Amino acid sequence: MNFYFLDKFNKYLFDRIPILVVLFLFINILANIPSLDLLSDILSHFKIQYFYISIIFLIVTVYLTFFKRIFIIYATVAVITAVFNIFAMVHYFIPQETIKKKSELTIALSNVLTSNTNYHGLLDEINKHNPDIIVLQETDDIWLNNIKNLKENYPYNIEKYRFDNFGVALYSRIPLTGATIEKWTNLEVPVIKVSFKFNNQEIILYGIHTLPPTSIEYLNIRNEMLENIAHLANKFSNRNLIIVGDLNTTQYSYAFKKYITNSKLIDTQTANKIFRGTWNTRHFGFMRIALDHVLISQNLQCSQFKIGNNIGSDHFPIFVKITTKQ
Repeated sequence: MNFYFLDKFNKYLFDRIPILVVLFLFINILANIPSLDLLSDILSHFKIQYFYISIIFLIVTVYLTFFKRIFIIYATVAVITAVFNIFAMVHYFIPQETIKKKSELTIALSNVLTSNTNYHGLLDEINKHNPDIIVLQETDDIWLNNIKNLKENYPYNIEKYRFDNFGVALYSRIPLTGATIEKWTNLEVPVIKVSFKFNNQEIILYGIHTLPPTSIEYLNIRNEMLENIAHLANKFSNRNLIIVGDLNTTQYSYAFKKYITNSKLIDTQTANKIFRGTWNTRHFGFMRIALDHVLISQNLQCSQFKIGNNIGSDHFPIFVKITTKQ
């Protein structure tokens, strides 16, 4: 009887694994095409997940080789996809530059989700981590009214509420030497720009929430905003620049590599070897991807990148400690 069920189980695998492995290989090929098209962009974000799936396929196909030698071919494909995806994560294993202990600037970023009503969840996280600067995204007038007490401890602030998902706000306990709302692209997406002094140096900080690539139009606008970030990195190449926001892309996308990686900005999450994703809080941990970024110029350093607790949003908040090199 046991052999009967084993035979049925093996036949189930024999019929399906070849199709699944070939389909998985095809997905990996599409995910690695250096293209700005919508399908490649969406598939490109899951390199860590592809690695895990490759290992599962490897285990299953090695098991099946004991019954049919042809499955060596599929096991080889699993090895190739595993190696290919681990190479995409190689930067996680590069030793981080030694950071000299200085005064540190703590920045909080949270895409709060406009429809979320857990205002106290956000405030509790802020009280717990005690950041110097807070960048919030997806804030409407209701959100701003429910967190207005933040201004008691963060008297330097700038807010722009909207009734869609692109309201923005920034709160600082450090005096701001400049604070403006810029409007990017023809959709006039609000972007916060502030400047302030830290460790006797000027810091320029942008709070940016790009459009999600849910259509060709939105994909192109998101990419335009990423290109604008690259222009900022070039414009302020000799100054202290910090980009904070939900950029609706991961480090694995071709767009990120083209505009952000090539700009020489440092992704603080990668620099701190943090694999965990920040979106979507409703998914299991290994299925989350990192859409929320703090990017810094070469003359800044990040000593800590921490993902906070769930506040009811689809994004986890993040808390980053930054200092100057000189």
